[in-house]
Amino acid sequence: MNILFFKLTIIPLVIGLITLISRKWGNRVGGVVGSMPWVAGPILVFFILEQGKDFGIRSIPGILMGIIALVSFCYCYALFSKRMKWLPTLLLSYVAFALTALVLDAIPLTIWGIYGLALVVITIALYYFPRPLVGQAAPSRAKPPKYDLLFRMLVATLFVLTITGLAAILGPSWSGVLTPFPILTSILAIFNHYLQGSTAAITVLRGIMIGLVGFTTFLFLQAFLLHEFSVVVAFLIALVVNAVINLVSSRVWG
Repeated sequence: MNILFFKLTIIPLVIGLITLISRKWGNRVGGVVGSMPWVAGPILVFFILEQGKDFGIRSIPGILMGIIALVSFCYCYALFSKRMKWLPTLLLSYVAFALTALVLDAIPLTIWGIYGLALVVITIALYYFPRPLVGQAAPSRAKPPKYDLLFRMLVATLFVLTITGLAAILGPSWSGVLTPFPILTSILAIFNHYLQGSTAAITVLRGIMIGLVGFTTFLFLQAFLLHEFSVVVAFLIALVVNAVINLVSSRVWG
């Protein structure tokens, strides 16, 4: 009951906080903040609490593969958003995520290999990341739809409940792959695309991409820290590293 309570409270609060940060400080800041392990971190904790620490550790290579698939999603959404409305852009980007995950699952890689591949893919994607169209007019929708914040919270919470509920069936590998599924990323991209146009969507997605090096490192470190420390200590150490990397990444690619 306590675990269910945390699932129903922590995730909505996190989504609400990130939404408010994005509205106050802009899409790029919202993207960088949104790339922190706000959803993947709690899901990993729930894996450990419900399935055991060994299950959580064995899910980490899958999570890293999911992050590479997330890069495909971000890149494709930014590219397609220049020419398409949000729904076809979203669907095509989900296809890109799924195909990337399936290809990676067929390639035998060590956790070091997956981590190195993730860093290379993120760097290349950032270098070639789509630029907003110059002079593109934004849609004339100044205000978010009614209850949009509640909708964001609900979608993210249902996703966490689904992934953690199916973990025993999916196993650690595919539970891990689906952990970075772009729920929060989709929410940020869709609403910015719908309200402000592709320029806003590209900006927030680039912010997320900038934060992915720190996010990837956070998850990679858990494969080693969880063997030596409690979950709380392991997460705190990795969060500090994640935050430092995000600051550096924002200066390099911001």
